[in-house]
Amino acid sequence: MSGLAVLAVMLASTGGFRVELLGADLLLAVGGYLTTRALLDAASSRPDGRMQLGVWYRDHFKHRVPLALFTLAVTLGLAALFSPPQEARRLAMAAVAGLAQLGNWFDLFVLRDRIIASNGDWYADRPGQIDPLGILWLLGLIEQFVLLWPILLGCIWWFARRAGGRFTRSDGARRTAWLTALPCLLLAGVACLVGPLRAAAGADLAELALGSHVRAAEWLLGAAAAGLVVAARARAVPDVPVPDVPDKLQRVRPARGVWWATVGGMIGIAVLVASALIATAHPADWLRGAGPSAAAGGGALLVATVDRQVVSFRHGPIEWLLARGGPVELGRMAYPLLLLHLPVFWLLRQAFATARPDALLLVGGGFVWFVGLLLQDGLVGRLRTRRWRVRWALPVLLLAYATVATSSTWLPAAAEGRLRNGRAPVLLALGGSFAGDLAVTLGSHGAGRYSVVDGTLPGCGLYPVAPPAVPLARITADAQVPPSAPTRSAACTNWAEQWRTRITQSRPEALVVDLSADAAARLYHGSVISPCDADYRQLYRKELDHAAQLWTALAPGRPVLLADARSVTGEADPASSRCFNALIIEAVARYPQVLLLDVDAALCQAGQCWTRTSAGRPLYFDAVHLAPAGMDSLAPWLVAAVGRALAPGPPTADNGAGASPAAGSPAGGTATVDTRPVGRR
Repeated sequence: MSGLAVLAVMLASTGGFRVELLGADLLLAVGGYLTTRALLDAASSRPDGRMQLGVWYRDHFKHRVPLALFTLAVTLGLAALFSPPQEARRLAMAAVAGLAQLGNWFDLFVLRDRIIASNGDWYADRPGQIDPLGILWLLGLIEQFVLLWPILLGCIWWFARRAGGRFTRSDGARRTAWLTALPCLLLAGVACLVGPLRAAAGADLAELALGSHVRAAEWLLGAAAAGLVVAARARAVPDVPVPDVPDKLQRVRPARGVWWATVGGMIGIAVLVASALIATAHPADWLRGAGPSAAAGGGALLVATVDRQVVSFRHGPIEWLLARGGPVELGRMAYPLLLLHLPVFWLLRQAFATARPDALLLVGGGFVWFVGLLLQDGLVGRLRTRRWRVRWALPVLLLAYATVATSSTWLPAAAEGRLRNGRAPVLLALGGSFAGDLAVTLGSHGAGRYSVVDGTLPGCGLYPVAPPAVPLARITADAQVPPSAPTRSAACTNWAEQWRTRITQSRPEALVVDLSADAAARLYHGSVISPCDADYRQLYRKELDHAAQLWTALAPGRPVLLADARSVTGEADPASSRCFNALIIEAVARYPQVLLLDVDAALCQAGQCWTRTSAGRPLYFDAVHLAPAGMDSLAPWLVAAVGRALAPGPPTADNGAGASPAAGSPAGGTATVDTRPVGRR
């Protein structure tokens, strides 16, 4: 069942299958079941009934930590080679949080302004892209429960053992098992109330989706199912061996007991199917109404019914289907598949931007299986069989942790270093996420003409009210939700200080600025305000004045290429874009240092914007952010526009940055530009 749960997570990670959080719910329930079952079985098999938590933690640590550290180290190395600076900065923080097993809290508190939406629909935070460390939130949840639950279960078992009588007698063992199972069931019931109570108290969807206190219900439901299974099995064990009956049948019930396992399994499957349908149609209501707990309950019931040690010697149809062959082998590979699939999917998406979800699953899944098998049977398998001596194991592990943490801090500088060419003119990109796309276009797709410093703040512009959530492409790689209520982060509020630091440190030859996030209409004090409103324009002119003063004071005489907004994007309607572009043209006329970077003319024509390159490949991951093919198509025009701005002498109408060629039209000015269409509809 753990393998099937991981397969559901992998389906969601490809972005083409709407299974929402069902895989995560099922995985938490299975984790609680297997952990509790292993601990109780080990304690029941000892004559004194003691639960050896030290042995459990040692085995778990040897199985999980080496593979996790290896995956983090390799992923960070690949990110240094392929990730843009924006993504590298976030991956660095995510890796440190993952080392501390706090990935879910990192997403909840650090990224919540960019990952959660009021309708409850689930998307990746990085639109149209796969996050190579996007599974750390789920791994963090699992490891938190794995570390804390055995201690609590050990306390319950200790009290149950003292109250249950002599453990060496079968009746004492049965009482101990039941006195352990009932508190587990009570804890699970109480935990199921946490989510609805927090929702009633006004908790947002990020807390309901990522909070450990809410998701503990799913783990505890699996644990309660395991406790009941162990208690029921203890009741079926005979006090003395039965003569002339093989040992393997001593603990087996008659064949007529198969029916309950079949019925229970069918009920569990029905609950899972219903949960998937409700979660897809009404995700916000599903989260607020304890939907994840219901799905976990169905999963716990299903895993209990396919447990070979519980059902009778004759297999029922559900056990025959799920407890043998492929599903069992899939379960054995569950952890490597869970840990490795997103880095591999991410690499495939880097190489093949238009790869379909089914191709990602088949090709990437097969490669993950092969690599995971080598690592599990090779690296991890050998380490697990060896005795770990503290005097050498502890220093080695501390060194490994320190190495990964140090690599995380070095990653952003390495990603920015890829955009730089020591002898080339230095460009500084400022603005929101599309400015980051322009930085990557110039640095990675610009034939090394310029050394680019990415100083962008994703989602930020100059206007003090946050824009609405962008309608992102459906990619659930990291199973996170988009924003409930747009809020302006501290970085956006302090944009002037951020810009001051970046300009002072980089000392650029030119600045490339995109503020198109400000083109979108937004909700302010109960009413919609847009660049077409007089109050908006008045306030925005003041913000542009402030920005121009910074440019003049910190980069005197350096050209500032100020981009306009495209006519049609996923962020702004055409009317708002036109009004915003009028403000940009006004600023270009007012400040001699500022030149127009006419992105609208490069990517749109007659009010219609291109969606594909001249070769037919997608320009965008979504409606806003450029895909690699789009960057390749835009790079010649953008490099030429910057070159004209840096040319000796004042820019003119013929050789300034504002002379931007429209897609499909001959290039303007004297600079050499790619005259092929940037794109097509």
